[in-house]
Amino acid sequence: MAQVHPLAPFAGQFFGGAQVLDVAASNLFALVDALDKLGPGFGEDAVLRAAFAVNGMMQTDWSAPLAPDAQVMVFPRVAGG
Repeated sequence: MAQVHPLAPFAGQFFGGAQVLDVAASNLFALVDALDKLGPGFGEDAVLRAAFAVNGMMQTDWSAPLAPDAQVMVFPRVAGG
């Protein structure tokens, strides 16, 4: 299972303040679906507001395979202009 570390505001807003979640997922699409089941509304919010780092590297391809022992950080996307 991937170990997911949701950062603020996601941890408090969707996961009851949990710092670590264990989630089985084959890629980030599946991970977002699984996290949405744990924290309803996260999936919709993630599309616009979340960014992911897998094993310390920013991951923008949600279809890329996710190793079962992956460490995934979920953090707010930074927008600029």
